[in-house]
Amino acid sequence: MGMTGPRGLLSVAALIPLAPTFQAAGLLAEQASERAAAHPAAVFPMLARPDWGEQDARFGAYRSGHMHEGQDVFAKAGTALVAMRAGRVVETGDDGGRGNYIAIWSREARSTFVYLHMLRPARLRLGERVRAGQRVGAVGCTGSCWGDHLHVELRRGRGTTGRPHDPLPLLKRLAARRGSPE
Repeated sequence: MGMTGPRGLLSVAALIPLAPTFQAAGLLAEQASERAAAHPAAVFPMLARPDWGEQDARFGAYRSGHMHEGQDVFAKAGTALVAMRAGRVVETGDDGGRGNYIAIWSREARSTFVYLHMLRPARLRLGERVRAGQRVGAVGCTGSCWGDHLHVELRRGRGTTGRPHDPLPLLKRLAARRGSPE
């Protein structure tokens, strides 16, 4: 009996000796998948059920003469905030309207994730590495705000001056993956 069929495909007899190799490859793929599930590349930024607020909480809403450049996600004061992606802290501060904030640049995402109005100043320092899911602060209402919430900005490139993009589609995907009702 030949090793190949009429179209040049391997016969069953030729594949039987390869079965242990296929089983080993399958096991390795399964283990890699389990590791990836245990340490996802991106996670929802707060440990609470999301409240997306009203229309004025959305990216692009007109606010006091300028465009709202992020998405507000409302939660109780003190709710833990975690890094959405692994990266490096590129900016922290407590200036005027932003209140207490942190900006984390992710090389893989080629974007900076900015969290505003945190309860307290960030404990992480400039240049410090963070893991996806690592605690970076807590929900608050510092700076220019009216109610406890996280203001999330997604900016292209490294830093807080890159072009802003609507973070809501990503936030909703991450909330759904976590099993949070929308």
